[in-house]
Amino acid sequence: MQKKITQLVFVFFLGLIPGILAAQEPVEIPSSPGPSFEPQPIALKDSVMVTLILKHQQDKNLQEIRRVLEAQGFWDMFPPEDARIISWTIAMGLGHVIVLQVPANAIRRLNLAIENGAWGAYDSEFYLSYDYKEIWEEYIEKREEARADRQD
Repeated sequence: MQKKITQLVFVFFLGLIPGILAAQEPVEIPSSPGPSFEPQPIALKDSVMVTLILKHQQDKNLQEIRRVLEAQGFWDMFPPEDARIISWTIAMGLGHVIVLQVPANAIRRLNLAIENGAWGAYDSEFYLSYDYKEIWEEYIEKREEARADRQD
């Protein structure tokens, strides 16, 4: 049941992506070697946001996880060069929750970086995502205005 709900949510968000991307204007890409850990402008046209969850494998301690990652060269592959890390959070009991912005044609490289570098240390989940904060703030503002109008 949960898998079916997850699939429905994924399909819903997948349907939203073209409209979101169409509303964004492209920006100049600065040339810099290697992955970006600082937020820098990247081309928004044909880019997607991806939420990546790397779940700790519970049968391994932190040292074992680090050994697997180093042996497989994870830190050399991740994040891919053309990815921008929006946020990277550790959720205790879950693992890493990483939000990246990547060009649409880089999704395969992102997937391969996880498959080749993180498998055996983490279980992974990928979700297409978008920033909802501005939409939420606008909704709350309009809601408060409507409440004030009703009280007058």
